[in-house]
Amino acid sequence: MEKEESQLPGVNILVLNCGSSSLKYRIIHMPGEIELVQGEAQRVGIKTDEPSKITHITHGNKRVIEGNLPDHVSAFKKAMELIREDEQTYPDVYIDCFGHRYVNGGRAYSKTTRINSKDLENLRATIGLAPLHNPMIFGVVEECAKNYKDKPQYIVIDSAFLSTIPEENATYALPLKMTQKLGLNKIGFHGISYQYVMQQGCKFLNKKAEDLKIVATNLGTGGASVCAIKNGVVIDSSMGFTPLEGLVMNTRSGDVDIALMFYLMFSNKMSTLDSERLFNKKSGVLSIFKHSSDLRDALHQISHEKNAERAFNMFVNRARRYIGYCSLLLQKPDVLIFTDSLGVEVPKVRGSICKGLECLGLEIDEQLNNAYDGGTADISKKGSHTRILVIPTNEEIMIARETYKQIEHDHSN
Repeated sequence: MEKEESQLPGVNILVLNCGSSSLKYRIIHMPGEIELVQGEAQRVGIKTDEPSKITHITHGNKRVIEGNLPDHVSAFKKAMELIREDEQTYPDVYIDCFGHRYVNGGRAYSKTTRINSKDLENLRATIGLAPLHNPMIFGVVEECAKNYKDKPQYIVIDSAFLSTIPEENATYALPLKMTQKLGLNKIGFHGISYQYVMQQGCKFLNKKAEDLKIVATNLGTGGASVCAIKNGVVIDSSMGFTPLEGLVMNTRSGDVDIALMFYLMFSNKMSTLDSERLFNKKSGVLSIFKHSSDLRDALHQISHEKNAERAFNMFVNRARRYIGYCSLLLQKPDVLIFTDSLGVEVPKVRGSICKGLECLGLEIDEQLNNAYDGGTADISKKGSHTRILVIPTNEEIMIARETYKQIEHDHSN
C-alpha cells in the first residue's frame, strides 16, 4: 500500500515589509494567495509636511488612522492593535507566522530562513549593512520574538534576486584580497520588487523573461534604484554594497565623490558615525528641499520654491543617468518599467525622466502617462522601440510565496 502524501494545511502569513519611512503589512492566506488584511504606515520616523498615518483595509473595509509614529516598532504595534480588533469580527483573520523582508543578511543569510533565538544575535551583526533598513526590520523581528513567541518567523532576503550580477559589474576596484575576505562587492537591493514586476511585465506582454531585456526602476519615497535585467537575470544595479549607492533618495545622497567623506572627517573632524548619518539620514531630497524628505511634497511647491525644483531635477537627472547606462549595457532595452510610489503615483516623475531619452529608443506617450489610473499599463508612444510600463509592485505577495515555500520545505523534512 502506497504511503499517502501529507498535505500542508492553509497558512495565514503576516507579511511585514519595512521601508526606510514606511511599514507595509498584509495577512495573506497561502497557498491560495487570498489577501485578508492589508495596510501601510507612511511617513514613519521622518520629517514631512503631513502627519504619520496608517491605512488599514480588512475585507475591503478601509480605515485611516493619523498619529505619531516615531519608529517602525510603534507602527508595528499599532498595526497589531488593528489586527486584534479585526480578529474579533472576522473568523478568518488570524496569524500563523510572520514573513519579513530583510534587506541585507550578509554572507550568513542569503536565502529565505526560519529564524530562532540564535539567529537574532547573528542578525544583530548585520544591522550596519543597510543602516536605513536593517535596524528597523531587526527591531520589528525582535518585537515579534519578544511578544509573539508562539508564531514562527521567516526572513526573505531582498538581495537574493540580484545575486546574478556578474563579477565585472559587482567587483569594486579595491585590493582583491580585501574584497574577497570581507565580501566587499555590489549586492544590490529591491530584488523582491524587481522579481515581481519582471514577472508581471512578462505576463502583460505575453513574453518570456528569457527573451527580454528590461530596465526596471524602483522609485520609492524612501529608497530608489535602477537595475538591468537580461534574459531573466539581473546584470547590474544602481545600488551597491549598501543601499546608499546610486540615485538621489529621500535622505540618502546616492553617488558622491568618496573623497568628500575623507575631507569632512579629516578637515572638519567629523566622526565616522556622524559621517554615516550625514550621507544616509541628512542628505538627498531632505538636504536640498529642507521642508521634507518626500519628493511629493517638493512637487507641491515646485512652482514657487527654487529648492523644491532643484531637488526634483537632481532626482530626475540621476535616474536618467542610470537608465541611460542600463540601456547601453543592454544595447537598447525591450522594456522600461516604473514601479513603487513615485514611479506609479506621479506622472511628472515618469514624464520628466523619459524626456530626451528618445535616442535610446524610449518614447513616452504623455497623454497615456497623464491618464494612468492604476494596474499594469503601457504608456509608450506608438512606434517606440522600448515598451514603457507602469506596474504597481507587490513585494508582499512575493514574500508570502517565498515564506510558504520554506514552510513547505520544513514540513517535508
